[in-house]
Amino acid sequence: MSVSRRKLFAFAAAGVAAAAIDPGGVGRAAQAAAGLVSPGGPRAQAGGGATLSRTVLPGTPDAKGYRKLIEAAGEKHLPRTDITTVRPDKPQPLAAFGHLSDLHVIDDQSPSRVEFLDRYNDDPDSGYPFNSAYRPHEFLSLHLVDAMCRSLRQLTEGPATKLPLTFTVVTGDAVDNAQLNETRWYIDLLDGGKTIRADSGTPDRDESVANGTFGKDPHYWRPEEPAQNGNKYSDRGFPQIQGLLDAARRPFTSTGLGMPWYAVYGNHDVMVQGNIRTDTDLPFVGSLKEHTVNGSKWTQGPELPDKLEDLDLLDIIKAVFDGIDSEGVTADPGRRLLTPAEFIEEHQRTSGLPVGHGFEAGSDKTYYVFPAQEKDPIRYITLDTTNPAGLTNIHNNADGGIDEDQFTWLEEQLKTFSSTYFTDSGNPVRQQDVEDRLIVLFCHHTLATMTNTADDHRSGDELRALLLRFPNVILIANGHTHRNEITPHTRPTDHTKPGGFWEVSAAAHIDWPIQSRIIEITAGSDTAGKEALAIFTTVLDIDAPLSNNGTLDNPKALASLARELAANDIQVDDSHRGDEDDRNAQLLLPAPFPLPAPTTKPHKAPTGRGGSRRAAGEEPALSR
Repeated sequence: MSVSRRKLFAFAAAGVAAAAIDPGGVGRAAQAAAGLVSPGGPRAQAGGGATLSRTVLPGTPDAKGYRKLIEAAGEKHLPRTDITTVRPDKPQPLAAFGHLSDLHVIDDQSPSRVEFLDRYNDDPDSGYPFNSAYRPHEFLSLHLVDAMCRSLRQLTEGPATKLPLTFTVVTGDAVDNAQLNETRWYIDLLDGGKTIRADSGTPDRDESVANGTFGKDPHYWRPEEPAQNGNKYSDRGFPQIQGLLDAARRPFTSTGLGMPWYAVYGNHDVMVQGNIRTDTDLPFVGSLKEHTVNGSKWTQGPELPDKLEDLDLLDIIKAVFDGIDSEGVTADPGRRLLTPAEFIEEHQRTSGLPVGHGFEAGSDKTYYVFPAQEKDPIRYITLDTTNPAGLTNIHNNADGGIDEDQFTWLEEQLKTFSSTYFTDSGNPVRQQDVEDRLIVLFCHHTLATMTNTADDHRSGDELRALLLRFPNVILIANGHTHRNEITPHTRPTDHTKPGGFWEVSAAAHIDWPIQSRIIEITAGSDTAGKEALAIFTTVLDIDAPLSNNGTLDNPKALASLARELAANDIQVDDSHRGDEDDRNAQLLLPAPFPLPAPTTKPHKAPTGRGGSRRAAGEEPALSR
């Protein structure tokens, strides 16, 4: 059965109302929905960060291996036919939204930072899991997030469909260490219009490992000191930059996304350094909660074996902290470690929309369904895939799983939006009086990294099997691996409902290539009348010049420098960019059900939990 233009127009108009916002007004949204995606390929957004027309790559290394950044050719959307070869002839738009992940907003002066662990991964074959413990640019993490907010805000619409972006979702690890001050910084960065200072402790002294007064350890970059032989960053050609630390601590006004945004829980949002419960007592340390606020800063650890044997995480901790060196830093109650309920409560203190950013006030439940209007064609579901069950095997403590209650809740939600689904044994179940909706899920961990089944958590394999039982599931978007990656999950071709869903993983904001995504969903029929979906994913670069040209006096210049430093991080290679078809892609799917009958007119989104874009710092007009 072919899909009529009128049906698709109605479906798209409802999609624009999703997330309770119509950024350009109903007239503009209707015009966007009526326009076809160019059959010759989507168009790049002039002045935006979309990588369709141009992107950023490291240039040729100098004699020491340091690389400046260069402008490179753009990348068009590559068709992915892993699940089906049926492609809409004239795809029409249903939805467009932003996808950020792994912001890792860092308080680099915190006593519970573990930068000293990073050195154990200088040998890539060591087996230690500490290669994210330190980054030479981490004191500029807030500037990188602000630069991505600028890029999304300037884009305003999907490059493939021209639909206004209706929301942005952040799929976890918004902060690095589950601290209050990091959480406030991240919320204020995304809300916009807030004065932010990337500093803690005392404003009179930089108390990070980047400050030379913390010793001459050769494993840290100290940007304001002359190059030293034997320092691994000097040996790599990292520059000397006088005044950088003061510039990084200078207050600036956040830009904000200028659209509603939703939050997803990640392991760094709930655990110390993403690995250890916040209520843990450690050998030779005591309470982590007390240490994070009042403790000394760890700077150097003992010698460890070159190769990691199959040791329990607790054994490693005992070995490390038995010989650790530390330096005194100023106590700061703003570093307080947050419980899930407190993390949720901070999201109620926002000038952005919606209030709570998906989390329910007074609750400690960190999974939910986006608010939606009755005729919205897509339902968005977020999951909490963190598993802070305590110290487990060192190799998967940061990885995820889903507890039994949430797994049961998810199955019921999927049934709510599916007139047809399948039992575990593959038998079809058909429900009366259930209106089909396309289903998109958001979580932090990839399915492949949901291996932490401690405390009876379900694995990624079990979640995949559940989702494949529901043909209306078309997409799961996540992060965690800090890598651009797209994975097909397919039902057998002889299944009653052949097809499957796509898994789209975004890169991080703290590690090269420092990119996020735009996701756009379209539908239509091929020339033979077969219905299909096409999901466009477009990688987005930050709004920053290729080089700061020695300038340190504005957030854009600092973000530029941070990106250059990230590209030279000794323990991060270029593989995080993903393969070419893991970046800008057109993901094809068979339509899981006939599209709904047309409505008489497009919805007008309510203003209470949506509203139009506003300038940075402008408070929203809320109605209760």
